[in-house]
Amino acid sequence: MNFLKGIKTNNHKKISLYTVKQFLKVGDTVEKSNKKSEINNMSEDLEKLQNFAYIDIDGTKIAIELLESQSYENVEAIPVKSDFFGKKDFLTLKKGYDMGLVEIKELDNSTVNTVLCKNDSVVPLILIDGDEITGAMQNRIINDTLLVPAQSSLDINVSCTEHGRWHTRGEGDAARAFKPSLYSANHSTRSRKSRASYEDRDYQSEVWDSISEFESRSNFKSMTSALNDSYENLKEKQNDYLSKFHIEEGQNGIIFIVNGEFKGLELFYNHSIYKEYHEKLCRSYIIEAIVEKKSVDNIDRLELMNMLENISDSRFKSKKSIGLGDNLKFSNDFGSGSGLIWEDELIHMTFFKDFIKTDDAVEIYH
Repeated sequence: MNFLKGIKTNNHKKISLYTVKQFLKVGDTVEKSNKKSEINNMSEDLEKLQNFAYIDIDGTKIAIELLESQSYENVEAIPVKSDFFGKKDFLTLKKGYDMGLVEIKELDNSTVNTVLCKNDSVVPLILIDGDEITGAMQNRIINDTLLVPAQSSLDINVSCTEHGRWHTRGEGDAARAFKPSLYSANHSTRSRKSRASYEDRDYQSEVWDSISEFESRSNFKSMTSALNDSYENLKEKQNDYLSKFHIEEGQNGIIFIVNGEFKGLELFYNHSIYKEYHEKLCRSYIIEAIVEKKSVDNIDRLELMNMLENISDSRFKSKKSIGLGDNLKFSNDFGSGSGLIWEDELIHMTFFKDFIKTDDAVEIYH
């Protein structure tokens, strides 16, 4: 008897991995019946099943396949492929900037947490949560993933990642404009921002505190408390790690495990968009792995899959985005995340493991 006969990777059914373990226990009974071919078939089905997680994101159902993991030192990266293949055309920030179709600049009356974004292209511009923009009065990160409609302008919400500067580095309008950064916010900053955002707390102070605490842990001090400077300080060490994590065919997401603990899941609309963010994402986890290096065993795959599927049981909040679609915030006892849904398609999603902030300002994860 083949217990898993007929299971498909795209049926969006949440299958408990506890049940999978029960299937494994019946092996001896089946073996006694000498049905070796059925045992082999069941084993193959189980092996395939253990590489798939089925997640319901507030009604948007997805199946993700975990590919072969890539490891170096204390970091394990698991490439991810989803069962949806986004075909809409979006312009990314770097491409739009390079083509002269996108401009982000300070408002006429500059304010820390809002900037102006202009999209002159004929397709929506996708801006990714945590992506950094540099220049103008001070460096910032995008607060929420959003789609800026074609040929439109929006005031977008941002957070400062350079607490010690509030002036331009030049004169005229050009000095008030931003350019895309080589980096995004480091993992712990995004995780803290995610939790504060879900709880409707002010998270600018969380971002500043996180950057300051990372400087302390890395024994480095930026003249302007710029996160970008921390990246540059550890760039050579990051490159050693980065060369070990490559992009797989069709990959549109990634899971990071640092020091044997799950840290984050990043999922993008399609392979094309993911490729543009692969290096930034890797660096955002690597930079912390360098500072908090430990030698530990890798996480158990069944434990990881259960954790991913439990995202479906999160508490979800949805509201209209300032751009196209709807922004989601969600939380469970393990962590928090966010996403963007447009026309019933998942455009982007993140999920981070939570942390406990101790009195000595060190982040200890559950």
